[in-house]
Amino acid sequence: RRADDRRASVLRAPDLFSVLLSSGAQLFLFLAMSAPLARLLDLPTELLVRALSRCDPADIARVAAVSLLFHASLALEGIRLWAQERGFELPAQPEGESCAVRWLCFAALLRESNPPARAAAGERHSVFIDGEGRLSSCGSAPSPVLLGHGEGVTRLNTPTRLPSPLGGERAVSVSAGGFHSLALTGSGAVWSWGMGGFGQLGHGDEQNQLLPKKIEAFAGQRVITVSAGAA
Repeated sequence: RRADDRRASVLRAPDLFSVLLSSGAQLFLFLAMSAPLARLLDLPTELLVRALSRCDPADIARVAAVSLLFHASLALEGIRLWAQERGFELPAQPEGESCAVRWLCFAALLRESNPPARAAAGERHSVFIDGEGRLSSCGSAPSPVLLGHGEGVTRLNTPTRLPSPLGGERAVSVSAGGFHSLALTGSGAVWSWGMGGFGQLGHGDEQNQLLPKKIEAFAGQRVITVSAGAA
């Protein structure tokens, strides 16, 4: 340990930056927990943020959790830059979330696992997410439950916005099965609608759902991705 500390202390700032870029989160963890750290602090903040952004958001959050050096503001900027380099904007921190680093880490991984192409096709219907995070659907269904527009709507030849606002949340991902659909919101909640004869809607029963209904079994949890099967 002492030899490792000495090697860390003799690295000049430019050399240290190069090592950080090439080695990533594991070296961050080592340097954040080693002493002395004066040379690391010599690095300009913008360069340190760039180095952090090369790591996965989960690694950045781990480093921030165990290190006083990589305080929250630095971790936040690292995650934001990580997202910016991938071409998407992270949502604002909700009122009920006390840890900004945890929230941004979750939001970044959620966006990473759900690419911006927000459309899904089932056997007889298609589902879309528009720029406002609202759902639309079209298709021809043997039952009004498939399209998610309520009683009497069995055919739509153009994408039409669903009447359900998903509790005021934005949808970030959709999946269309043969006779049911799933939607994931930015908070990690899941909504389902369609035929439920096999329990595939996740509501604890086998009832059909004419409109999107939130799956309460995930209450208090954050789902990262959804996938609907054939039934």
